[in-house]
Amino acid sequence: MQPAGRGFGGDEVVCYNRGKLWEMGAKVNSSGRRWFLVASVVLVIVGSCPYVVAWAIAPSDAHFTGLLFNPLDGNSYIAKMRQGYDGSWQFRLPYTSEHQDGAPIFLFYLLLGHVARWLHLPLLLVYHLVRIVSGLLMVGAICAFVRQYSTEAFERRVMAYMAVLGSGFGWLVAFLGLMTADLWVAEAFPFYAWMVNPHFPLSMALMVVLGLYGIRVIEQTAEGSAFQPAGRYVAGMAVTAVLLGVVQPFGLVGSFGGLGLALVANAMRRERVPWRAGAWIAAVAVLAAIYPLYMQWTILRDPVLAAWNAQNVTESPAIWDWVLSYGIVFALALLGIWRAVRNRTNTDWFILGWLAVTLVGLFAPLQLQRRLSLGLSIPLGLLAGRGWWRAARPRLAGRRWRVVRGAVLAACVLTSVFLILGAVVSAAAGDGRFYLTVAEWQALGWLRECGDRKVVLCAPATGIFVPAWGGQPVVYGHPFETVDAQRRLGEVSAFWGGAMTQDEQAAFMRDRRVGYVLVGPRERALGNWHPGEVTSLKVVFESSGVYVYEYVR
Repeated sequence: MQPAGRGFGGDEVVCYNRGKLWEMGAKVNSSGRRWFLVASVVLVIVGSCPYVVAWAIAPSDAHFTGLLFNPLDGNSYIAKMRQGYDGSWQFRLPYTSEHQDGAPIFLFYLLLGHVARWLHLPLLLVYHLVRIVSGLLMVGAICAFVRQYSTEAFERRVMAYMAVLGSGFGWLVAFLGLMTADLWVAEAFPFYAWMVNPHFPLSMALMVVLGLYGIRVIEQTAEGSAFQPAGRYVAGMAVTAVLLGVVQPFGLVGSFGGLGLALVANAMRRERVPWRAGAWIAAVAVLAAIYPLYMQWTILRDPVLAAWNAQNVTESPAIWDWVLSYGIVFALALLGIWRAVRNRTNTDWFILGWLAVTLVGLFAPLQLQRRLSLGLSIPLGLLAGRGWWRAARPRLAGRRWRVVRGAVLAACVLTSVFLILGAVVSAAAGDGRFYLTVAEWQALGWLRECGDRKVVLCAPATGIFVPAWGGQPVVYGHPFETVDAQRRLGEVSAFWGGAMTQDEQAAFMRDRRVGYVLVGPRERALGNWHPGEVTSLKVVFESSGVYVYEYVR
């Protein structure tokens, strides 16, 4: 036998094999990058098409606001950016008329407003650019995670596909009059979230990256390594967690829940507690919680923000709703859970922990249950991809495999297709949530340029637009961000419906600190109120039947 390291069987073979392995790895990485780039381009194009179509088919006498999915909250995000654009780092509720001192919360959107001002860019452009970039970061983070989770290229792609695009039967039950979560809870579904706003996909990206760093910390410290190898992962985990705490604190629950379970499983497997890893993760969790706790303290000590917080209740849909909302993904995830429990890697336990903590939070007696669904599709999709590839696929072969694979992959995206088509159909019908008349847009421009922050009285349907595009607070404009919203909605409706006497109207405007009254088609649709009956109003803007009156006390 030839000695090792000599002749054809020694160093030459080792070097040759290493070279081949390097070439194979390079090809795999290159293929993965190409797949990521192609998938990203396709998703950006598909996600942008509804906006382009809505803009292209806008009626000649209408202005498209640029917000298509969940425009109620979309306008509120632009209103927050508007405050940053005006130079403020103190957030004030723009959809209520009470005097406010402001507080340093919603810093993400205030920062975007400052960025728009620094770069001299329109708010809407910055909003959508950051939304697209956040979506790309989210997809990139998920792809990086599946590279750590699986060594098989096709399994990775299925996992990423399920995590980003997976949804259920919302498109089907909608025809029966049911509105399941996959049609409206955008924060749980990555691709839907990508189409809606910037902070949901960015938060999901941060949650995944936080998990990646945390898993590396567990693995490095569990092997008894010195601090140096794990140091950069601890630093990355800290930066990511702090950013997540600022952008969307609810994301910390899922990520640290997953890391907590991974630590417990690691301790049970090795029969010793990984104190060093646990200490680092706990320290980062405390650091990340500082700003969310400060924000909550600030909200509770401010009477206006506290009143808003009290009515800001977001309950989770029922269990059956979630099951329908994930459909096939849910069934495949059950198989994936079985496989993950058998594999018992740190990554498996992190995913299982993320899922378990999220499900518990969704049905815990909390005021903001639904917010804890942030990124729920990611652990479910990863487990569904594993269940499909490792449990379901081996039992199928030949033509049957191709047919079932096509049906499963198609079923997972039908809700997204339904949402896109629904938005386009609504835009084609001239939905008033997406469009303003040209005269209304000009009136909001006048309010924006007048340079003061007087309260505007307008119809509820107009009130959602005024703070975003006019920069003025309103008496009523949002079911959550208007203080005592139900009573205020009744008062505004009574004003425009003619149910108040002149004295009551004057008292109402005085008590609500009204400075301007905006009258347009949405206001006239509510009743027969006529400004001539109020002598303390004078016209300061008029265009094609849209008026802005200044209320002179």
